Amino acid sequence: MNSSRNSSRVEKPSGYRSYVFGVVLVVLGLLVYLWGHVRTVQQGDELTRLRAEYQVLTRQQDRMRAELAGLKQSSRIRKIASQQLGMVFPQGPPHNLYLKEGSTAGLGQKN
Repeated sequence: MNSSRNSSRVEKPSGYRSYVFGVVLVVLGLLVYLWGHVRTVQQGDELTRLRAEYQVLTRQQDRMRAELAGLKQSSRIRKIASQQLGMVFPQGPPHNLYLKEGSTAGLGQKN
């Protein structure tokens, strides 16, 4: 009689262990699934934030390009040169000297 009692006690823990093991596996599976879902939601939020930041930076780049084009205008440069730096632009035609090719006689030579 004792041998039948011992065998039934051995079977109960084995069935109980299988049940607990199954529950643990299901819980771990659910935790992995939830972790993946949370990561996906976080990445979606990050993607939304990065798209908004991209749009802001693109608009800022366009404004800076327009500002740069305005700063490069020759009329603006001329105005700053005359008003702030006191430069005077010539009124008449330029007085440039030109040398003919091969006529370097007398330039930089000492007798």
